[in-house]
Amino acid sequence: MKFKREELERYAQPLSDTEKEQCKHAINMVKDALISSGYIVTKNLDTYESEIDTSYYYELRDSVYGKITLILQGSYANNTNIRRVSDVDVSVVYQPGLPISFENYKSSIYNSLIAKFGKDDVQRKNKSINVKGNSYRKSIDVVPAFPRNGLVENGIYLITDKEKETIYNYPLQHIKNGLEKNKQTNYKYKKIVRIIKYIKFFMEECGISSAKEIGSFKVESLIWNVPNDVFEKYTSLGYIVEEVIKYLNEHLWEINTYYEVNGIKRLCNIPEDYTKYVQFVKDLNVFFEYEV
Repeated sequence: MKFKREELERYAQPLSDTEKEQCKHAINMVKDALISSGYIVTKNLDTYESEIDTSYYYELRDSVYGKITLILQGSYANNTNIRRVSDVDVSVVYQPGLPISFENYKSSIYNSLIAKFGKDDVQRKNKSINVKGNSYRKSIDVVPAFPRNGLVENGIYLITDKEKETIYNYPLQHIKNGLEKNKQTNYKYKKIVRIIKYIKFFMEECGISSAKEIGSFKVESLIWNVPNDVFEKYTSLGYIVEEVIKYLNEHLWEINTYYEVNGIKRLCNIPEDYTKYVQFVKDLNVFFEYEV
């Protein structure tokens, strides 16, 4: 599929002011739901030195559950969101006050959200709690979590409802490493991530199954592993996209050694993961054509 310079420049753009405001409304409404349940805001940390003001969090406290850290994470927090992905990811991380099971903690957050938004707009899911969006706010995926080893800075974890599986995530490390990569590539990394996310969705629309197998977060991590000098060969976004895809296609064997943007979790945990990435890169290489 041919892509023109004007298209790629449009795909590379960060959040609009309207989308930023919708993100703020989303996280603030979750905060307000917790305040209504008895929590008090004790700290508001702003931006992690981000180039936009969406990567922030709140700390809240009450006399029963102790401290809760409210973190905006995912593509909105990392400024790699594209308009085709609408959910805002917000983690609500409990730090010890009184002992509580993860299931009961998630239920307490669920009940707080119902009290704020109404039962029809809140759905408990396997890993999260979804709050429906509207014209005022984005759809919100609220993720109750516990801190790893007692500190949010060490990562967070959740336990799924169905399988009781423990899943670890590292949102603060992801934000930090993404910002550093962006600076090291003269602020080209996140532009290329947004562009390739768009290309991935066009691949899906064209029925290319490998694109459906790789989520947006995985695309971001895949590109994060590309050496910085690959982003520096050209100034034209189209040529940079070509170089990034070319590098991935010529170094397929390296994908098995890649990490997520957090730098802690491996990108490929099982052989099937590696196979999926390889096929996606091969299909991406064939699909993308830059029309000068």
